[in-house]
Amino acid sequence: MSILYIISVPIGNERDIAMNAIEKLQQADLIIGEEHKETSKLLKLNGIDKEFELLNEHSDDSEMNRLLELMKTRYMTCLISDAGTPGIEDPGSGLVNLAVRNGIEVKIVPGPSALTCALALCGFRISPFTFIGFLNRDEEKRRQEINRYLSLGHTLVLYETPYRYKKVIREIAKFSKKNHRIFLGLNLTAEDEIQYRGTFKDILSHLDNFPKAPPVIVIES
Repeated sequence: MSILYIISVPIGNERDIAMNAIEKLQQADLIIGEEHKETSKLLKLNGIDKEFELLNEHSDDSEMNRLLELMKTRYMTCLISDAGTPGIEDPGSGLVNLAVRNGIEVKIVPGPSALTCALALCGFRISPFTFIGFLNRDEEKRRQEINRYLSLGHTLVLYETPYRYKKVIREIAKFSKKNHRIFLGLNLTAEDEIQYRGTFKDILSHLDNFPKAPPVIVIES
């Protein structure tokens, strides 16, 4: 029977990879990564010399089905993303769904996730929380989503791109109470990580000083 392993990989510090993750990648008959550069780097750092396939936002249904057929002919497939746990706001979730529907056993090697790191670091009350992931790219739809999520009264966790997170924070600030606290994590677990905690009123005066870096945002309920 074919098995698909979801393999968590570091989000910043390359030493955070689990021993079990390395062992599974060494044993894998097929490795599926997200981007060529990041996948090559991860495998090389851990002494793994294997060819791999790619699955990312540019992969269409035909490519997904091709990967499914490859998995069916292999005993062990390992799915990795560029950072963190595959399936959390990346194309890996579609492949996992396809595998389950086609009788492929799915297992996980747990590990780093920006979502859990940010919740643990923020110091806010986190129950209940709502994981938003990425907000809509359309400005009007994004504003509607912001209003809807803020009305829940939950702690909110967002992902964003390094190039857009400042704009999104400014947009959220327009609809949030100025004394509501926000946590911003940039390059979490890396040597140059940045953690910021403050109110929306405070963070707006600091945003321009922050670098372009992978962000995760937590908004206190």
